[in-house]
Amino acid sequence: MNTTPLPSLTPHDVAHLLVTKWKRWAIPAVVCGALAAAYSLVAPRYWEASQALVVRQETAGSQGPTPGKFADLFEMRTMQETILELAKSQQVVVNTLKAVDQRLLGAAKEPTAEDIEKFRGRLKMLPPDGGEFGKTEVFYFYMKDPSRERAMELVGELCRQLDLGLKELRVTRAGGLILELQEQVALATEIHAQETDRLKEFESQVGADLGELRMLHSASSGQSDLRQEAVQLEADVRKFESQVRESEQLLGMLRAAEKDPQQLIATPNSLLVSQPALRRLKDGLVDAQLATAKLGGTRSADHPRVKAAIEGEKHIRSDLHRELVTAIRGAEAEVELGKSRVAATRTRLDSLQQRLGGLAERRAEYSNRVAAVDNSRITLDRARQNLSTAKAAQAAARSGSLVTRLDQPETGPYPAGPGRTVIAGAGFVGGLMLGLGLVFLTAGSPAGPRDSTPSLLSAVENVFQRPGKPSLVATRTAPPESVESLWPEAKVTPPAGKEASIQPVATPAPIREAPPKLELTPVAETTAELEWESTWTPE
Repeated sequence: MNTTPLPSLTPHDVAHLLVTKWKRWAIPAVVCGALAAAYSLVAPRYWEASQALVVRQETAGSQGPTPGKFADLFEMRTMQETILELAKSQQVVVNTLKAVDQRLLGAAKEPTAEDIEKFRGRLKMLPPDGGEFGKTEVFYFYMKDPSRERAMELVGELCRQLDLGLKELRVTRAGGLILELQEQVALATEIHAQETDRLKEFESQVGADLGELRMLHSASSGQSDLRQEAVQLEADVRKFESQVRESEQLLGMLRAAEKDPQQLIATPNSLLVSQPALRRLKDGLVDAQLATAKLGGTRSADHPRVKAAIEGEKHIRSDLHRELVTAIRGAEAEVELGKSRVAATRTRLDSLQQRLGGLAERRAEYSNRVAAVDNSRITLDRARQNLSTAKAAQAAARSGSLVTRLDQPETGPYPAGPGRTVIAGAGFVGGLMLGLGLVFLTAGSPAGPRDSTPSLLSAVENVFQRPGKPSLVATRTAPPESVESLWPEAKVTPPAGKEASIQPVATPAPIREAPPKLELTPVAETTAELEWESTWTPE
């Protein structure tokens, strides 16, 4: 590794070097400053005009609670991006340039593609200071132009053309939407008519039970009339069957009492409700038997009153027997009548059950057709509502504006960008830095008579040069100057009659290899008054 130390200069050396080599840094500084000043004189200066705008949402079809307000920031950002793209569209740009030229020059020419591209490059859309694009309803249009008046006219005319372009865009978009919605309404109307016809056909097949079917379809309608009638018929069947059983029991007891009238006394009164005469005879027979028994207990059997009581009891039994025959025939007729009632009621109940079963089978299909009609009606209503909204948006697009201008276009007191003084000063500073760099890169360092130190550039090159190849060559420049004039402390006179080494070349050698030999090439005779300057030429 090459361990050649980098040369260092003291402040005194630096000051002396700058004084003696003033041309090397002064000439680049003056030249660059002059070029920058000349450029600042001929370069165009652009005025930047700005116009503040406020954007709002369309009121037609707005989903938010407040008309004209954006539902979220995404909608606002989308709207502002649409405005920016529309402002850069060819139609808006061409119309803006034509209108401004007509107003300022009195004649409008067709803008070229280069003019359109320059306009787009000079146009900017930015949020207010400290804001973020898409998060505020206010934004600014900025336009640059060499003429202050033209810049203000351009940004003002751009806003007017943008308003017209937005209206035209909204009208065109609403027109396309109206055509689409009209087709949708026509199709929805046709589908609704078809579903309605299918429902009408089905209801005509149902006939008189349509009301019952609708009640079965409706979940909140309660029991239908047929269901209530079926419940009543079931209760009648049970009642008639109970009456038939009671009549049959009464008939059996009457037949038994016909053979043995004494059994009639044990018959409960509940069975004799339908036979009031027989019931009275039963009660009379019981009373007669009680009277006979009472008289027989106090008198003899031959007593007239006892005989009269026995005779009266016989007459009652005879009347009871005749009444039993009549009651049996009445009970038989009542049994037959009860059975016929039960049969008729069962027939009606079976017929009603069949009707209810048929309605239950048709209820699913009827519900599907009703649901299809309801869905088609909802679709048709939604399509008509959307069509009305689109027509309202189209009408509002011709009159209302979504973009509102705040105040008038304005510019700053000075053109945009750095001024002429700043440009000239920057050129002078750049030239000065370039000259100083040349001074320090090309100036050598003070050296002794035998071991002269290479210049700063030579030392840097020796560090980074490739192994085995010299990278710096030192040559003498004329006219020679005294070394003491540059470095007073270096007063060395080389031995007379010997040629000094001018080009020391040292290259770093790889590890574990012998260091390369230094080749000394005598170039010129030196004296104490010679000055050595180094120039480097890479091989």
